Amino acid sequence: MKKKIVAIMLASMLAVSATACGGSGDSSSADSTQETTDNAEESEPEEEVTYKSILDEYTKQIQDATPGLVEEYNTEAAEKAGDLNALAELSNSKVEALAAICNAGVEKMAALMLDNGDDQATYEEWAIKLQDVYTEYAAQITDAYTSSTANMSTEDMMNSLESLQ
Repeated sequence: MKKKIVAIMLASMLAVSATACGGSGDSSSADSTQETTDNAEESEPEEEVTYKSILDEYTKQIQDATPGLVEEYNTEAAEKAGDLNALAELSNSKVEALAAICNAGVEKMAALMLDNGDDQATYEEWAIKLQDVYTEYAAQITDAYTSSTANMSTEDMMNSLESLQ
């Protein structure tokens, strides 16, 4: 729950910062416009960027990244067995990698909102969908953390907790 609140707060901050830093500032020259037109003719037509396309793109990135991050966690956790704090930090670093993907998607949605002149509610609806995907897949990493700490002795846990003081 705490992570979801933090994710929503991050999304809101991104939206506010994108709004504050908004403005097109388009100062491209005729040459670069011609170059872009030439490149567009040579390649496939661009798909329209929508909230759904952004959600799909970043959902796939999160889905693709998660198994590798879980595997990395499990491999690196073996070296840190018995150290609750080190395992928590390792887990958090892997979850942060997913959060970075989610935040990039939310930022892209905020930019789309500004470009389209959409209302905040539309943006938030789609941003929350992406954050839900993030939360679902981040749980796989936290499950790996829970599994790696399940067999820790009481003594190891107490030693880890004492080191926090």
